[in-house]
Order: sequence, then C-alpha cells, then structure tokens
Amino acid sequence: MKALDTPVLLAILHDSPTGRELLKSLRGEELATTELNLYELRAAAAGGPPAARTARDTALARLRRRITVLPITAESVSEAGRYLHGAYRNDPWRPLVLGTLAAAGCSEWITTRAYAPVKGKLPFKVRIV
Repeated sequence: MKALDTPVLLAILHDSPTGRELLKSLRGEELATTELNLYELRAAAAGGPPAARTARDTALARLRRRITVLPITAESVSEAGRYLHGAYRNDPWRPLVLGTLAAAGCSEWITTRAYAPVKGKLPFKVRIV
C-alpha cells in the first residue's frame, strides 16, 4: 500500500501534471492516506469563496471513495511515540501520520521535500515528488 501526503493529494485534486504523472505511475497500486491528511484537506477546502465550497466538498468525497483512508487508532498512536523526538517538537501531527502509516503496514509514503521526515529509520520507503 502506498500512502499519499497532503501536498500530493492537493496536486491530484488540482489535476496538476505532477499529480497526473504520479497517478499513472501508481496504476494498480492500493493508494491510501490518513484521516488526518483528509482533515487537512477539509480545513483547506473550508476557506476561500463559499461558491466554490460545494465543488471542493464533492472532490473530497470522490477522493475518499477512491483511496483507502487509514484511521487513527490506539496502535497508530503507540507507533507515533517512536517518532516523537526533538525534530518534531513543533509538529506533533507528523509523528501521528508516520505512526498511522507504520501501523497500517504501508510500503511507501509519497510526499514532497518540504514535508519529508527527518533522517531516521522508518518501516516504509519515502518517495519525494
């Protein structure tokens, strides 16, 4: 299972060339994200002009139906504890995403350089797009 981070999901939702290429390369793979990533998208969709909210809500609902959404569970919170160290003092949500992916057995996390984890051992590969 390959997990997509929020900026990657945004590229897909905006139908960017990068998003289209990535989806083409992942054809046949199970794609996932965390409930927290979808919450970030929901928060972003809530802003902006009200007239566009319906379209953004529809796009998020379609995305939710097409990918596996990994829940935040006791196991993912426990796994997150492994990543709670100095580098994430100001970003407590990143360890929760990493713990959720680890608990679900993801093989790869696809993100952007800005959100890539600090160096360290992770039980999955990190792909920067």
